Amino acid sequence: MTLAPVLGLAISACASSPPAQTPAAPPAQTTREAEAAPRPLPTSTGLDTARVRAEALSILAELAETRQLALTREVHVDVIDRPGIRAFAKASMEEGVTPEQMLLLGKIEASLGILPPDADPEEVLLDLLEEGVLGFYDPKRRTLFIGDFVPRPVLSMVVGHEIAHGLQDMHFDLQAHQAPLLHRADAESARRFLIEGEAQAAYLAWVSGADGLRAIDEAVLNAMGDQTLDLGGVGRYPILARALQLPYADGTATVVRLVLAKGWSAIDALYKDMPTTTEQMLHIDKLLARETAVEMSLAPEPLSALLGLKPVWHDQVGEATLLAMLAEVEGAGVARRCAAGWDGDALLAFDDGDIAAGLPTVLFASTWEHENDARDFEACMQKYLHEVVGTPDTLLERRGKDVLVGTALPANVAVEAVAKTAWSGLRVGARTPSGGSP
Repeated sequence: MTLAPVLGLAISACASSPPAQTPAAPPAQTTREAEAAPRPLPTSTGLDTARVRAEALSILAELAETRQLALTREVHVDVIDRPGIRAFAKASMEEGVTPEQMLLLGKIEASLGILPPDADPEEVLLDLLEEGVLGFYDPKRRTLFIGDFVPRPVLSMVVGHEIAHGLQDMHFDLQAHQAPLLHRADAESARRFLIEGEAQAAYLAWVSGADGLRAIDEAVLNAMGDQTLDLGGVGRYPILARALQLPYADGTATVVRLVLAKGWSAIDALYKDMPTTTEQMLHIDKLLARETAVEMSLAPEPLSALLGLKPVWHDQVGEATLLAMLAEVEGAGVARRCAAGWDGDALLAFDDGDIAAGLPTVLFASTWEHENDARDFEACMQKYLHEVVGTPDTLLERRGKDVLVGTALPANVAVEAVAKTAWSGLRVGARTPSGGSP
């Protein structure tokens, strides 16, 4: 699970779009201190609403033809400054989750090493959005907002992606897909992969001209995702940044592959039968087969009694979040190998009732398609726990195709006892294919 889905589609933001033709060159080498330091934000470039509106409406007409969707209503266009983006994001978050839930989710991520232990999760997300968002589409107001600081050379790229959301909204009702899917974090991420990936794919089809998506080489699709994993570590919150960026990279790649195989109508069909896991949106074969996750559960009561803590949250983790985590300690290729083969998972978090005072104990169990997949994940996760979580109060055990992970375990409870209790309460169901294909 990640905090990224907390925003749902309240802010359909273009933070950093994948390249249209060739991968971007890697940044110059910097020190770790320089990478972690906040960078100055670009100031207003003097964009005016009339110019942005004219460009947006011109692109919209051509993009609708490329995307094979009719224009059914007007899209409003406006410009916005960085404080406005932050204010909109904050209001959107407050509609979806309570401050208490936001704090709890942030603390769970801190327990897993995704955020620093003392991070304020709301401020982290708002900082990332204020720094990275160039534009967004608000389905409630049916309005496209473009940052007044967007450099003119990239204006058409930003407008192209965001105006695609306006086109989506005419046909697929983006507001209906805004509500957070509480306790279904991976399904919510999968939804975001589809919507952001489709918007970017539509832009790429338009900008590529007559050849459309056929102009994009498979190597470019692979490079988009691998750059996100390998270069996403620049910044203060690299794992969360990767999780935010993967829908624009891997989500786009999967949408492009599906369109090339079955046409845009296959994408239209997905809005009637949404992908349910990020595994589907990371692997086109899983999407085509509509391969569902194995149902898993950990019994909370015996663990609560042993730990002396209350169960405070249950959720999914999902392949995309695990991939973003493992890329912190491995290159893109190894991280992908260690996350692929994911077959399902379940997460439980426990706390003493004062969530602000420390980190919750988190236990999550995952199951894998083959035992070799589980071994690969176990090896990468061991490295992650050592190098990122870095505390002795962790648990990592594998039994066949199932892997158990624990973080922030109480010092007065034996790790072996926690493992024994968790394994005894683990239930792994059979795969139930949903059938059909896009």
